[in-house]
Formats: sequence, structure tokens, C-alpha cells
Amino acid sequence: MSQSNGRALAGVPARLRRPEYTGENRCLPCTAVNLVIAAGLTGATAAVSLPAAVAVGGVSLASIYARGYLVPGTPELTKRYLPERVLGWFGKAREEPTTATAADADFDVVAFLDRTGVLVDGGDDVALAPSFGTALEAAALAFNDEATVTATAADLLDVDPERLSFAAVGDSWRVLLDDTTLGQWESRAAFIADLAAHETLNEWTEEWASVPNAARGRTVSAIRACLDTCPVCAGDVSLGTERVSSCCREYEVVAATCGDCNARLFETDARNVAAAE
Repeated sequence: MSQSNGRALAGVPARLRRPEYTGENRCLPCTAVNLVIAAGLTGATAAVSLPAAVAVGGVSLASIYARGYLVPGTPELTKRYLPERVLGWFGKAREEPTTATAADADFDVVAFLDRTGVLVDGGDDVALAPSFGTALEAAALAFNDEATVTATAADLLDVDPERLSFAAVGDSWRVLLDDTTLGQWESRAAFIADLAAHETLNEWTEEWASVPNAARGRTVSAIRACLDTCPVCAGDVSLGTERVSSCCREYEVVAATCGDCNARLFETDARNVAAAE
């Protein structure tokens, strides 16, 4: 970028900036679409006047830099018209229903939870065994300091605790390994639920120690999906479907949410649930 363009970007008034579409919130597909449009406008203007083309290019880049887009309504246009294949280039495509990887293909989560007495028949559906649920709630209360959270997270994820850190990004909770995202949870409460499930399983069955690392995440996530109360505030958890929207796509999810603290404890693409039925 030229010095003149750099000065132009630095001089964009704060009132014109859109932080919800820039910085960490910048959408790469939307930015790419607008850069293509800006290049087209600049090229068309250059056919008439080079000085005017420089001005158009500078203003276009400044708008994309400060606002995240050049054309008003870009997020909706991208969501509506940009093909999934193109969104996939930027890691934004809808994920296909999850399937087991080679590392844990032979591990049956439901069979393990049933065999070890973690799940019981709740009539129309399965539920956590009351004694396991009580033990999990007690375990969750122990995560009241960062040292305990870090040590347990390192044990669950099988990594060096000295390399771990955590960050809240919006409502979600990220675990970082050497400042690189290792995993992301729907909320801190969801993360605490997984840590509590891990600690409870350690005490509940010796078989947990032999569960493949690749399958542990699926196992504690399945337990989290069965929670009736929030592990952080003890509020009631409700399960339902809703439509969620990002700047690039809109889709239906099955979600479990605490009615008291509003923490999202579990969320999955509704297609995953349909595929499992």
C-alpha cells in the first residue's frame, strides 16, 4: 500500500468506521467481494482519467478498511449470492454433518456412556444418571481460579499447561496454545462443563483413562448436551432450535441455553442431529 493510501486510511473519521465489520470481526469473503468491485470501478475510471482512478481507488480502499465493505448491504448480498464453494475458500462454508475420524472411528461414545452408567433411560430420551449429574455439579464448583482451570484443561487436551491461555471472544470461549487457537467453546460455561465432565469421569470409571484423545472431546460434549442445569450458575437449561446468522450465512441449530445466565452450553448444526436419527 502506498504512503498516500496509508495516510488516507489513517485519516478516516471515527464516525465513519464500523468496528462490527473490521479488525477481528472483518469478514474475508465480504472484503474479497468488495476489493473485486473496487478494482473494477478503479479500472473503469482509469479508462477515462488516471487521476480520477487514483482517487476512486484510494476512497474505495479507505471505505473497505474503515467500514469492512464498499457497497452498502454487502453482508446480506454475500450471504444470499456467494456460493458455498467460494465461502469454503475462506473457511466460511457450512460444515457437512460430522463423521468420525480415523483416530476415533472405532470408539462409540453412546456405548461407552451407557456401559459405564453415565447415561440412563429417561423414557423418551436418555439422561445423565442422577449421581453422575450431582458429581459433575460438585466438580464444576472447583473451577474458581485460573490455575485449576489451566491444569485440568491441559490434562483433558493433553498439552503443556505452561503453553495454554484463554480468551473470551464475544460470547464464545477460546483455548489458545502458544497464542494459536486450539479450540473454541460456545461459552466459558460450556468449557467449564467439559472440564467438570472430565474430572468426574476420572473418578467415575477407570475406563476413561484409555479413551482415545480424539474421542474425549466428543464424549464430554455428549455429556454437556444432556445437562439440565448450568454448571456455573445452576440455572435451568432449555433445549430448542433457532436460526443463527453470520455475515455470510444463515442456518438452523439445535442449542441448549441457560435460562438464568443466558450461557450457550451446546450448539450443533441441525443437520448433524437429523443425520444421527
